[in-house]
Amino acid sequence: MTIRIAIGCHSYLLGEGLKRLFKHDDAVEVIGIFDEGIDIREIVKLEPDIILTDFKIFRSFPHAFLENNTIKIIIISDGAWLRENENQIPELISRGVSGIMVPESDSGRLREAVRVVFSGELWLDRKLIKNLLTNMRTFDKKIDLTRKEKEIVSLICNGCRNKEIAQQLDISEQTVKSHCNRIFKKVGVSDRLQLALYTRRMWPGMF
Repeated sequence: MTIRIAIGCHSYLLGEGLKRLFKHDDAVEVIGIFDEGIDIREIVKLEPDIILTDFKIFRSFPHAFLENNTIKIIIISDGAWLRENENQIPELISRGVSGIMVPESDSGRLREAVRVVFSGELWLDRKLIKNLLTNMRTFDKKIDLTRKEKEIVSLICNGCRNKEIAQQLDISEQTVKSHCNRIFKKVGVSDRLQLALYTRRMWPGMF
């Protein structure tokens, strides 16, 4: 059975390079190359089995894609992307990502990953899995927050910015920033998105 692949790169030229890697692979058909700015609904219309994309294309996943979860995504990452997004990988997987190629990957590993993902399995580097398990163990620790910190977390999870939080709690923005820094340190995260993911995991339905 032929594996239908759509390739996405911030540079169309790089996309063509990826296409050449499958030139002599009779089991793979590259059905299209796209770059930044394309509406993902147009890609879905091509009915690919796999979207092979670099880390710069999908910064978020629109509802149009989530409604079609039969399409699998493999992300080609680099070191900087992994450092910034490693804690978010479980969320990415829940939203359709089936594989992540680490910077050390070569063309042979890429072709192998395509087959593994097409078969319904996940493709993750061993070191990456080890780091994820370490992060999950850290996330499993219960964190004690003060009443004020819980109020701030609740507002953050509802999309409020520091200025809005300060207005609602009648405190200064600097005080909000100080609270946020303490919360991030307690929880072991570095930004609001990671905090929201942690909150959803540890206190479902609370905020």
